[in-house]
Amino acid sequence: MTNPVPFRLNDANALRLLREIAADSARVVLLTHAKQRMRQRQITLAQVLDVMRKGRVAEPATVDIHGNWKLTVRGVSCGQEISVAGAIDMNDEPGKRVFVITVFGSD
Repeated sequence: MTNPVPFRLNDANALRLLREIAADSARVVLLTHAKQRMRQRQITLAQVLDVMRKGRVAEPATVDIHGNWKLTVRGVSCGQEISVAGAIDMNDEPGKRVFVITVFGSD
């Protein structure tokens, strides 16, 4: 059996993969910092998932020091503009989960 060719990193592929992952909330991992910022900024998990599923790329996709695809998406949820910074896990099981790094809204 041949090894599958990984997606090429670009905004369109990263956004498509992020939306696919966010369709199953069990595959979304909130880091401690993101949870703190959500509480501080009164942003719910439902809003974060909504932005991940329907938002647009706010900062271009890049590869972080761990080899994961990192990007920031922005969208409107419940009348509030929200940005979600996340990293798509490309190591153990590529494209299996996303780590939400931080969340912020427009004040």
